Parts: sequence; structure tokens; C-alpha cells
Amino acid sequence: MAAYLDYLQSEGFSKYEEARKLSEEESKKDPDNNPYKSKYLAREILVDIKKKLENYDSDSDDGKDKDLVIKLAALQFHLGLNYLDTEELSSGEEHMTKCYESLQECRMDKWCVSLNVSALNQLGVLWCSRSEHKKALEFLMEAKDLHEKYKHEVGGVPYSVHETLQVVSEEASPSQREKDFEKVHTHTLYYLAQVYGQLNEPTKSASYCHTTLKRQLESSQYEPIDWSLNCATLSQYYITQDNFTQARHCLASASRIFSEANADEAPSDDDDKSDNWTTANTAEHLQHRKADIARCWAKYGLALLQYSKDKKEEPGVQGASAEGQNNEGEDGQDVGKLTERFSSLELTSLENAITDKVITSFEQGREVFLAAQRWLNEAKEYYVLDGHVSDHIEITKDHSQLYKLLSYFETDLTRRCQMHKRRVDMLQAELTELNPQHFLLVCRQLQYEIAETYSEMMDLKMQIADNTGADPTPHAAKKINQLIKQSLSYYQLFLDSLKDQNKKMPEKLENDVLRPAMVAYFCMARLHSKVITLDLQMGLSCMSQSLELYGKVVDYCTKHPESIQRVEAEYELCKEMVDLLPVRMDRLRSNMVQ
Repeated sequence: MAAYLDYLQSEGFSKYEEARKLSEEESKKDPDNNPYKSKYLAREILVDIKKKLENYDSDSDDGKDKDLVIKLAALQFHLGLNYLDTEELSSGEEHMTKCYESLQECRMDKWCVSLNVSALNQLGVLWCSRSEHKKALEFLMEAKDLHEKYKHEVGGVPYSVHETLQVVSEEASPSQREKDFEKVHTHTLYYLAQVYGQLNEPTKSASYCHTTLKRQLESSQYEPIDWSLNCATLSQYYITQDNFTQARHCLASASRIFSEANADEAPSDDDDKSDNWTTANTAEHLQHRKADIARCWAKYGLALLQYSKDKKEEPGVQGASAEGQNNEGEDGQDVGKLTERFSSLELTSLENAITDKVITSFEQGREVFLAAQRWLNEAKEYYVLDGHVSDHIEITKDHSQLYKLLSYFETDLTRRCQMHKRRVDMLQAELTELNPQHFLLVCRQLQYEIAETYSEMMDLKMQIADNTGADPTPHAAKKINQLIKQSLSYYQLFLDSLKDQNKKMPEKLENDVLRPAMVAYFCMARLHSKVITLDLQMGLSCMSQSLELYGKVVDYCTKHPESIQRVEAEYELCKEMVDLLPVRMDRLRSNMVQ
């Protein structure tokens, strides 16, 4: 027996187990003021083992011992992992690279292939953390290829990253080794999903993400909350691809697996909460993540309504399935779009909660609306205004958009108006609770949407009046003018929020408010032109105000030509109105004289 094996049998293996226990168990109990205490102790042990093995290596006259090379590489790996855990990235990279390089001649050996793949994974994660995503991709693709090559060309069950430094009696069973090796590969696929996402290749990212989730499910190696969140997040990609069948399947799968999570493991007050305890097990965390999944469901409903609205506006489209008009099954659903299924899950009742087909009627739209509204209310149970302002307001805005999209399918104009009134009520209620000094951006968003909604209500009231074939009644005219006044007031609140301390508009607007400000001027000019009055002087005043507001857009774009491309359509209309309105005003003045 080689001398280094005597050392390992008598001392080295037990010391390695001590270091492993410190890293994996004792480190969870480290105090906040010394969070890496156990990691540092483990490092000292690993360094000592490595030095002693290196001494045996230098004393050898028979050339490199393959087994010793692998054991030293394993120590480099565990030291690299230790440094990465303690956020010492350069040292971690150095050890991981040495591990990887020293295994090149035996990279397909059953004793070190898992070690090699694990080192490549860690290097990929490291370079990803440095935003060097292309370099990270190279390491991760090599890890993926190495796993596949071993499976096809070598076969058999490889040893885990720990077994090279364990006594034979503690070696894992073949089935456990297989699970460990496949788990390492699953990590590779997960990291690839993240990297492709950063490289703006969403299709590849989604494919790797789905494969990862499927492998975790099949091997029962997943944490329910994390798996559910990842699957719900994946659904949002499929929504962007208008694949509502696949998106709904992912959401149903997320809800199904989330039901496995519970707070029963929460310790009592007498228990030591530092033992195997994380916030992921608390009821609060469960409610948080349940709310996140509910929001993903609600986004699905919103997207389906929006997609259906867009489809309905396309010429000649009637009742197509949400997955498109090609390859439809006999029941009208595009069965070919569910390309990636989690076949082990029973999801019928969850998937039946909401359709995956294009909405063609108000009744169908109402069903989607009610389902999405339930999910939004569920999300609001966690995302209350006090403590979650931004999220709470986003949920309210989503609720407002639900009403807006549903109104598109309503043929009764009065009922459509009532839906917009509900939007105004919910948005105003939130706005009154916010301090503009602390939540300026949120207040601006709400002011703008309220202004737009009042304007939509005005258009509907005018359409109702026009449908009678007669001039608006005094009551209708008064209501229309009130809506115009309300819309103007909220547009003005938005514009006032852009002013400096001297109550003046800045000479040059920031990019994020440039278009909203110009469109606000344009819409306000249009609103003034819609005022109903028999008073010619008031009519002239309204035209004058319209001219002034159209002129603001033209003047700004003239001073800042680079901004024209941001508001090109509005700018052209404003130029026309600036030329036409003075002529109309002159005619009105002539009528007044007569």
C-alpha cells in the first residue's frame, strides 16, 4: 500500500469528514458577527491534508500516481468551493482551475468525471457572477458535453465528489452515485438556463429551464416552493410566445407542487430555531410565494384577454384558438402546442380553472376576468399597501387593466362606462393614500392612468349621445364636460409633478417622461376641443387653449429635434392643428361679430 494511503486510512479520511461536517452542518449555526467561522476551520483542515498529500507526491520516484492526482484534485475542488462560499472569488477560481486542469488526462475516469463536471459548473457560475456570460457558457457547455460523452462512451456509475476522500466502507451505493451524478448534470442545465437568459436567448433559456424542472420532478430532488416559483416564472416566457396552453400547464404544475409545501415543520418556541431552520419554512414565506404564483396566474389572464382583443381586431379572425389557427384538434384547441408536459402530475382541475382559447364574447371574457380577479385579490392578501407599496399598486393597476380589457368585449356602452368608473375608483383610492414626496413615480403612473380613463369615459358618453341621432341633452353635455374637466385635472397633476422647485417645466425632459409629457399635452388639447358649449366665447377660449397645448408639443420638438422620433405621430398632428386652429378661430370671431 502506498504511504499516502496509510496516512489517509489512519488520519486523512477522518479529518476530511470533520472538515465536511464543519462546512455542511456546523456553518449553519455560525453567529452573524462571524458567519464563516466553521468554513475557515474547515479550510485549515483541507489545507493540512493537501500539504501532506503533496509531500507524498514529491517523495515518489515512480512518476505521478493517478489515484493521488485525483485525490489532490478533489482537495483543490473542496478548497475552491470553500473560498467561493466565503466570497473570496479569486482564490476560489484558482483552486477550481487547478482541479480542472489536473484532471485533463483522466477526465473520463469514473473516479473523477463527476468531480470534473462539478468544477466546470462552479467555474461557470463564477464567471456568470462577473457578468462574463459567454465565458461562463463555455465552461457549462463543456460540463454538459462531458456528462453526455461519459454516458454514451464509457457508461457505468461514476463516483461522487466526496468518495475519493472517504474510506471504502462509507462509499455510496450505485443507485445513490447515479442520483448524485445526475443531480450534478441537472445543476449544469439549470445554470445554462440562467446564462442563456442573461445572453438574451429566451428560447434556449426556457428549454433548459423546463428540462431542469422535469429532471428534478422525475428524481424527486426539488424543494416545492423553489420549483413552483421557477415553473410559474417559466410560464411567463410562454405567454410572451402566445403559447397559452403551455403557459397554463406550467402554472397548473406550479400550483400543484406548491400544495406540497407547508408550515408544519415550523419549530415551537422551545425548539432551537437555528437547527435546520430557514425562513423558507415559515408561514409568512409561504404566503409570500403563494402571492407570487397568484400574480403569475393573473398575468396569464391579462395576457389572454389582451391577445384575444388583438386577434379580434385582425380582419377575418373569428374564434381561433389562443395557440393559433394551424394544427387545431377537432375541439378547436391546438393540441400540438403543449410540447413540454410534466406527465407525472394530475392537473385537470387546475387547468380547467381558466381557458387557453381566444376570447370571442363578453361571457367568455367575464370568466377569465373573474378568475384573474380572484388571483389578484389573493395576491393582495400578502402585498398590502403598508410595507409593499410598489407591488400593491402594480396589482391594483393590473386589476384596472382587467376591467379595461373586459370592457372591450362589452357591447353595451353604458356598462362599458361603468367598468371604467370602477377603474377610476380603485386608482383614486390608492392615490389618496400615497405621499407624492415619497412615491412620486407611483403617483405619476396613477395620475396618468386616471386621466386616460376619464378620457375614455368621455369618448363613450359622446358615442352614446351620437347614437341617438340628436344633439346631446343638457344632462349628457354636462356629464361629458365634467369628465373632460376631470381628465384635464389629472393630466395637469402629472405635468405639475415634472416641474422644478420654481414651478417651471425643465428646459429638457428626461427620457422616461418625455413621451408621456408630450402625449399629455396632446390629449389635453384634444379634450379642450371636445367641450360642449353654446357660448361662442367659451368655444373660442377652448380653441385657444387647444392651440396653446398643441403649440407646446411643436415648440419642444423644434428645440429638441432628437425627440421627434419618440412622438412622431403626435408631432405631425400637432403641426397640422397649429396651422388649422387659427383659421377656425378667425371664422368663429367673424360669426361672433355678425
